[in-house]
Amino acid sequence: MKRSYLKMRRKALQKTLEDIAYDIGISYNYLLNIENGHQGDKASFMLMVKIARAYQVTVDEFYHLEYLYQKEKGVLKDYD
Repeated sequence: MKRSYLKMRRKALQKTLEDIAYDIGISYNYLLNIENGHQGDKASFMLMVKIARAYQVTVDEFYHLEYLYQKEKGVLKDYD
């Protein structure tokens, strides 16, 4: 399951995967795997902050979008 919210934001910024990967300081392939949902489910807080900055969103907004993604993917469960 892809993180479409990241790709849509990147396209809105008119940036390439290479641009964002450079801004974050990670490889193109690693970022591609994050956007495609193959990696990143347990990324460090510092990586998440760098991703949020590169995509020009607040950390709060990024974590909210990632929470929704993880919940839809079935990684997170409601315990209410």
